[in-house]
Amino acid sequence: MISRRLALVAGLAVIVAAAAWVAVSANNAPHYGAAAREAWREVEEQFRARADMVPEIIAMVETVNTTQGPLVERLREAQAAVLALRPRPEAPTDPARFRRFMETQDDLSRALGKVMDLMNLYPDRRSNPEIRRVLDALETRENRIVVARSDFVRLARSYNLSISRVPGRWVALAFLGPQPRMVETFDPPRNG
Repeated sequence: MISRRLALVAGLAVIVAAAAWVAVSANNAPHYGAAAREAWREVEEQFRARADMVPEIIAMVETVNTTQGPLVERLREAQAAVLALRPRPEAPTDPARFRRFMETQDDLSRALGKVMDLMNLYPDRRSNPEIRRVLDALETRENRIVVARSDFVRLARSYNLSISRVPGRWVALAFLGPQPRMVETFDPPRNG
């Protein structure tokens, strides 16, 4: 009789432990999903703030070398393309939309790289306080972009794990429906 009671208690303990495990795991997917979407919003915000700096960067370029019309035009076009992007919370779950977003950002990054090349040709101009201020602000913004991207990648990976592992996968499927995976890298896809 004691062994039956012991078996019943042990069975109930296992059921309660399994239910507790599922209950604790059930909140992971929504939690990580919300955190990753918030991190994505920060990525978009940091890229937009960088685009907002373009007029100051153009003024700096024109101060350094007035013959840089094509570079100035390229900066204006890249800025316009970035500012035309609307915030898209679904971009991290849509690889094509994510790639378009990053291609637009990469165009501005390439134009800013040309600005840095120009500044390397005129190192003496860096001593100008206004130019130094703009370069420092750009460096700070680029660092913030790196941090925002890293935070997003970390949270997107956690989210993807939470919807692909048991019991999170079952709970997400049962209560949230099929959940799309988020992009986990900012690297361009490899061809071939």
